[in-house]
Order: sequence, then C-alpha cells, then structure tokens
Amino acid sequence: MVFRKTLFVLFALVFFLGCGKSEEPKKEAGQGDSHAEEAGKHEGERPGVIALSPEAVESAGIKTEALSLRPVSVEYSFTGKVSVNETALAHVGPRIPGRAVEVFANAGDYVKKGQPLAIIDSPELGEAQSQYLKAKTAYEIAEKSFERAKIVLEGKVISTGEFQRREGEYLSAKTELKAAEDKLHLLGMTEKELSAIGKEHTINSRVAIYSPISGAVIERHLTLGEVVEPIKPLFTVANLSNLWVIADVPEADVPKVKKGQSVAIVASAYPEKVFKGKLSYISEVIDPETRGVKVRAEVDNAKGALKPEMFATVRISTSEKEKALAVPESALQRDGDKSIVFVAIDEHEFEKRVVEVGPRFNGFHRILSGLNEGERVVVKGAFTLKSEGQKGEMEGHGH
Repeated sequence: MVFRKTLFVLFALVFFLGCGKSEEPKKEAGQGDSHAEEAGKHEGERPGVIALSPEAVESAGIKTEALSLRPVSVEYSFTGKVSVNETALAHVGPRIPGRAVEVFANAGDYVKKGQPLAIIDSPELGEAQSQYLKAKTAYEIAEKSFERAKIVLEGKVISTGEFQRREGEYLSAKTELKAAEDKLHLLGMTEKELSAIGKEHTINSRVAIYSPISGAVIERHLTLGEVVEPIKPLFTVANLSNLWVIADVPEADVPKVKKGQSVAIVASAYPEKVFKGKLSYISEVIDPETRGVKVRAEVDNAKGALKPEMFATVRISTSEKEKALAVPESALQRDGDKSIVFVAIDEHEFEKRVVEVGPRFNGFHRILSGLNEGERVVVKGAFTLKSEGQKGEMEGHGH
C-alpha cells in the first residue's frame, strides 16, 4: 500500500514537471518570432537606398545609363599658387623726404593711372622750387639781353666780343633753368604744376604721389602725419585683371610641359570652376629643394574671382589617349564636401554612392573610385533623388 502511494506521488511529480517544460519552449518560440520580425525589419531599412513608386520615377524623368570606358586625354596635375602679375605691379613711394599731410587711397580701392594717392609736404621741394624761380628769372633777363645784342650787332653798335659774352650768359642761364626743371620733375612735380609755379612765382612745398598704373591698392603703408623717405614704398598697386599661377613640376614630368601650352586651372576656393590659362614661362634650373622646376601660367581674371595667394592646381592635357570610366556631368551631385551619384538597383530603387572624381572633359567627369564598369548610373533626375534622400534623413532624425 505504501509502495503504491509512493509510486503515485512520483508519477504525479513527473507529470507536473513535464507540463512545466512544455510551456517554456512555447514562450521561447514566441520570443524567437518577435526577434525574427525585428531582424527582418532592420534588413529592410537599407541606408543610402531610395525607393520610388513607378509614377514618381516617371514624373522625375529619371534615366539611367550603363557605366562604360571612354577615351580620355591623359592629364597631369601640378600644385601651385595664384600670384600677382609682376609686369602689372607697382610699388609707389615718395621721391623726396617729407611729411604726409593728406592720404587719399586705402587698401582695396581701385585707382586710375595718374590718380593722386597722397600729398607730401617737403622743405626740400620748397628749396628746389626757389632755385627754379631764381634760374627762371636769370634766364628771362639773359634772354632779353641776348635778343637786344642781336639787334644792335646788326647796326654795329656793340662789338662782336660783347655779343658773344651775352650769348654765353644766355646759354648758361638756359642750361641752369633746364637743370632746375629736371630736378623738380625728378621730385615728382608734373609739367602742369611746374607751369603754375612759373606763372604765379609762388613756392608750394606740397607734392602729390601719383599712381603709375590703373589697378587695385593691395597694400598701404602710410598714415597721416607720418615722416617718409624715398627708400620706403608707401602703396602697392596691382592690375588684378590678369594673374599668374606659379606651379612646381617634378623633374620627371618636365618633358611634358612646353611654353605656350594651354592649361586648366582649378582654385581650391572654386573646386567646380575651371579657369583657362597658358604657360608663359618654364624655369631653366631645377630647384634643389623640390627637385622640380617652376612654371608660370597666365590666367584672365577680368571678373576678379581669383585672389593672389590662393592655392590652385594646374592641369595639363596631352595628346596621349587612354580609356577610363566617366559619367556625364548631370549624374554628379554634391553632398557636403563629397561627390555622389545614384546607382540603379532595379527600376525603382537607387543607391547613393560616394565617388572620387577626376578632371572634367567634354561634359564628362572621370571616375577614380566608387563605381564599377557596367553599373547603371542615373544621368537624369539625380537632383530629385538627392532631395528625396535628404527628406528621408530628416524624417529619420525626427523619429
């Protein structure tokens, strides 16, 4: 009897434990289904992939094209820097010691040739003008005496010796006057200012400093009341409508550059803009530090976009040809500081792809990395896809 009771208790215990274990797997299975759904949900969220309905694809006018190799010119790039054209540059300073009593020009001002930049008051100029007036008076007296001598000589009223003496005085006075005039011109006085002194017989110790060229004032080293000397340049004026780009060409690439060669210039400030230039100078010597030669390209800057000291790249195309992957310009979009294209996964899904691009040629950009031959790239409607992608990112951040 005891044995039967014991057996019954053991049977009941086994049955109870078995029921408990059968419920536990069911719970785990339920949890596993939930994880599977969550994993599937994350797999469906593909970063960089934009899905559009067939109607949206048609409305955006999206067109794709298979990426293929295209014949391109071999191009070499050299780093350089924008510089002022030194043939259109002027350092302007006083020709005489003095004190600045008026300053008209500031850095950044555009000035014309012959325009006054400042006024200098100089005692030395006043003394030179005084000497000029004395020489002018002596010349006028000697000239009248000589003219009278010529008249009376014909009537034999004076001797030939007296005539020659007066002639000598006249020529000497004329020479001294010319020397006094030249000195005032050297000190910066114009012919008009000199004529005014001669007519009015007044001394003006002030002289203007004029710009010798038309251009922009890129430097000013003068303040009102400052004492100046001829050795110190006070202004730098440059014509910035034509600039130089100085670049370093490695020794191995020297045979590839030739004077007169057309070049493409890209400034770091305008990575998408190409300026056309021409090589005007190739150094005759190798720089011992860089082991290259300096080359100079002239570039038109009529619109003033380029600024001296900007970093730039000089690109030189050669007659050599090679095949390379390239996409139409319409396929490229900018995303911050990166270039992107959209690759078609199927008819209504497109993947954003960051690419490294090379130089532009005939409406195409060379692809250096990020794409493979045969992939279909969006060549029309890429801007719409970029907008959709940005919209999706904003919504994602909102959640």
